[in-house]
Amino acid sequence: MKLIPLVYVTDMDRAVSFYTRLLPAAKIVTSSPAWTELQVGEATLALHIAETVDHKGDGMGLGLDAPTKLEDVLSLLDGAGIDPSGEICPQPFGRSLTVEDPDGLKIQINEYSRPPAG
Repeated sequence: MKLIPLVYVTDMDRAVSFYTRLLPAAKIVTSSPAWTELQVGEATLALHIAETVDHKGDGMGLGLDAPTKLEDVLSLLDGAGIDPSGEICPQPFGRSLTVEDPDGLKIQINEYSRPPAG
């Protein structure tokens, strides 16, 4: 089976705009008012419309592996009109930065000082 992260969103157009700015290499492979799939390399992110969404808890989030230093990621985010929801933070694995999607889902962007286990 292939793992496909699914994000519930309240406004599909707004969500697609956000995620394609956050992930500029993403290709839209399926699109409708209720369901959109974004392909990024071999990964797929699915967006599903919902009447209401509660992403404010800590039960779920998305993680991204930064292709470069987080300072460079901050510049890319700024150019895409995306504000981080905090500062760059030290982590046991390196450093991280958090942004939130329009519905409040936390997305952690990681810069590894050593390769992730696995």
